[in-house]
Amino acid sequence: MEDEEILTQDEDDLEEEMMEIEEEEKKNKPKPKKEAKVVEEVNEVYEGFAQPARLGIVNTITGATIEGFEQGKDEGMIQVLKLILNKLDKIEITSGV
Repeated sequence: MEDEEILTQDEDDLEEEMMEIEEEEKKNKPKPKKEAKVVEEVNEVYEGFAQPARLGIVNTITGATIEGFEQGKDEGMIQVLKLILNKLDKIEITSGV
C-alpha cells in the first residue's frame, strides 16, 4: 500500500512540475510582433459635378464668354458669330489696333 502512495505522490509531483514548466515557457515565449497597420490618407483631388447644358462663345485667351443662347434655336447663330469674331480679331491683329 505504501508503494502505491509513493507512486501516486511521484505522479502528482511530476504533473505539478510539468504544469509549472509549461507556464514558465508561456511567459518566456517571445510574443509575435503585431504588424503595424499602415493607414493611407485619401486626399481626393477630383470631385464630380453636374452643369446644365449652356450655349455660348468663349474667348480662349481671356476666358470671357458670350452667353444667353437657346439650345437648338441659336446654334447656327453661334457658328456665324464665332466666324465674325474670329475674322474681326484677325483684322485687328494685322492692322495693329
